[in-house]
Amino acid sequence: MEERFCVRSEGDRVVILLAGEIVMDMVQEFKMEVESLLTRDGCHEVVADLSAVTFMDSSGIGFLIGLHRRAEAAGRRFRLQNPSPPIKKLLNMLKLSDFFSMEQDREGDPPPV
Repeated sequence: MEERFCVRSEGDRVVILLAGEIVMDMVQEFKMEVESLLTRDGCHEVVADLSAVTFMDSSGIGFLIGLHRRAEAAGRRFRLQNPSPPIKKLLNMLKLSDFFSMEQDREGDPPPV
């Protein structure tokens, strides 16, 4: 089975790498693990890398919104990084592009591994 969720620390930030389809079953699997990230000492920023996400249902969108709100409540910055074209389109369609801070790597840079 393809790994659809991976976490790595980069200094004072935690990067959550998501891949494949972000649907209800997946969200339930790692919701608790992500909650613990927000309380890590030294963590000032949580980044969700969406470069390898191919599909997201309403529970995936709800998960990102909830994560954003919980991060802010914990005094952490939250942003999305490299949303794939279908996810970027979905966020635009739902008018969430302004809700989330988003960052795109420079053209030609490989996505993080």
